[in-house]
Amino acid sequence: MPDKLSLQNMSKALESAISIAQQRHNIITSNISNLETPGYKAKDIDFKTAMAQALDSESKAGLARTNTGHIGLDSGSEPEVEPFEEEGEWNGFNWVSIDKVMNTMTENNLIYRAATETLLRKIAIMKEVIREGGR
Repeated sequence: MPDKLSLQNMSKALESAISIAQQRHNIITSNISNLETPGYKAKDIDFKTAMAQALDSESKAGLARTNTGHIGLDSGSEPEVEPFEEEGEWNGFNWVSIDKVMNTMTENNLIYRAATETLLRKIAIMKEVIREGGR
């Protein structure tokens, strides 16, 4: 049974987190750019659900395709997440609250920065191990 905390699995999980955070950032900036659009409803991605789906699909990525007629797994692409319309309050113009959007952007930024920093530290550790192993 593969170790869930192995370097390879952790790297894939961090890459998925970064990819999902980037997709979520694009949706959040779209919400900001549509602040003046009449009737616009804000969209978002549920990060926890998206990560659970990405991690579940990664655990199945080790399957072998035994027949050319079988559907293959595209494990090389980033996880594609479907946004949903948020429930919001009607402000007389649309359903977008700038305060809520900015809070969401701040939360997403923290997730992105934490995942990026963790991935960079893991890479630095690998470099150090390689450098010290050559002595």
